[in-house]
Amino acid sequence: MARNRVIYQSEALFVGQKTGVTDAHTSAGDIKQLHRVQSANYAFSVARTDVNQFGELAAIDRVVLDTPTVSLDYSYLLSNMSNEENMGFFVNTKEVGTSSLVSALSGILNKTEDERNYFIQTSREGEDAVGDTTRDNAGVARGSTIGIGNGFVTSYSSEASVGGFPTVSVAVEGMNMLFSTGTQNVPNPGINRTDGSASTTKISLPTVSGDFKDSSEQSGILSISTLRPGDITIKIAEHSTDGSFGSDDYDLGGAKLPAADGDTTNSANIQSYNISFDLGRTPIQRLGNRFAFAREVDFPVNVSLSLDAIMTDLTTGNLNDLVDCEKSYDIQIQLKGITGSACDTVKTDVAAYVLKNMKPDSQSYSSSIGDNKTVTLDFSTQIGGPRDTNAGVFFKGVTQTQAPSDMDGSFAS
Repeated sequence: MARNRVIYQSEALFVGQKTGVTDAHTSAGDIKQLHRVQSANYAFSVARTDVNQFGELAAIDRVVLDTPTVSLDYSYLLSNMSNEENMGFFVNTKEVGTSSLVSALSGILNKTEDERNYFIQTSREGEDAVGDTTRDNAGVARGSTIGIGNGFVTSYSSEASVGGFPTVSVAVEGMNMLFSTGTQNVPNPGINRTDGSASTTKISLPTVSGDFKDSSEQSGILSISTLRPGDITIKIAEHSTDGSFGSDDYDLGGAKLPAADGDTTNSANIQSYNISFDLGRTPIQRLGNRFAFAREVDFPVNVSLSLDAIMTDLTTGNLNDLVDCEKSYDIQIQLKGITGSACDTVKTDVAAYVLKNMKPDSQSYSSSIGDNKTVTLDFSTQIGGPRDTNAGVFFKGVTQTQAPSDMDGSFAS
C-alpha cells in the first residue's frame, strides 16, 4: 500500500563510520545511529551556466559547471557524547585531566575523521522505526533509504536554557544524494571525488534502537533520555598557560559570573548558554576534474560562547584596564545525569564542554519597566592545531566506547 504521508515516527538518522566513504558499509559498526534526533532537513541544488550566442534569444544550453550542493542539517537532544563521537569529533574520557585534553576537532583537522556518509531510514507508514526488523521483508511495503555521500560538518552549536532541554544543532555539506528502496544492501551514496564516479559498493543499515545501549542497569547513563538545565554547572577561571584549569576567578568589571569552582553565590543568574563554531569549506577544483577533489576548512576557525543572565551584583573594574592588560579565561560547562536507576539521587558527570583561552568580546545590558535587568556576555577563541591543549574547544563525556562500569563519579580536574 502506498504511503499517504511520512512522520517522525517512521524515520531514523545514521552516520557512516568508514574513513573511505566509497567502501562497503555492510559490517557491524560500519554505520552508527544518531539518537534523540528532533529534526532533519536535507536538500540539493544544481547551479547551471547559460550558453548563449548571437542570433538566438534563449540559451542554447544550460551546463553544470560546479559540483551540485547537498545540504543536511539536524538537531538532537544532548544526553551524552556518543553522537559527537560518531560524527567524527574527538571525545576525551572522563579520566583525562584538563591539561591533557585533545581538541574536539583533532580528527577533522588531520583528516582522519573528516568525511562521512549519512543515511535517513524511512519505515513503512504507521510503523515505529525503532525495532523494525521486517522493513525489508518480501511481500510487504519495504522501507527506504536516503543517502548523503561525502558529507563534511560545516557547523556545530550546543545550547541550553532555563525551561528547555540541552540541544545540539549540526550542519553538513555533502556531494551526492541517493534514493533507494530498502535498507539492506542498497547502493552506497559516496562518490569518487576525483572523477565523480558512483561507488559500486553496498550499505546496510542496522536495526534502529531507542537507546545508545539497552535500557538496563548495566548500561547505566547511556539510557538517560536527556539532560536537564537544572543539572548544568558553569565554571570560569583565568586562563592557565600550562593547560590546566585555573583557580583564579573571573574578575572583569561588570556582571559577576560563576567562580572557578562553580560557586554561583552572588553570581548573575545565568539563563542560557550557546556554544558554536563554523567550519566553512572551500571546494578546490582543477582542470580535468568534474567535481571538487577536496573541501578544505577555511581558517581561522572561531569558537563563540554567549551567556544570557539576569543581573545581580556588579564587580568593580575599568574597561581601560582591559585594553592595557587583557586577560583570557577558561570556561567549563558540565552536565550531569542519573547513573542508571530512575530513582537514583546521585548524579554523575555525563558531558562537558571545555573552552580555553576565551577572550571577552562584549557585555550588553538591557533594562525596562516590568522586566528583570539582563546581561549578555560574549566570548570567543580560535581552534588550535590537533595537539594544541591550550586553546580551542574540547569535549569530555560518556560515549558508547566507554565501559558503563567506568562511568561513575566526576570529571578529572
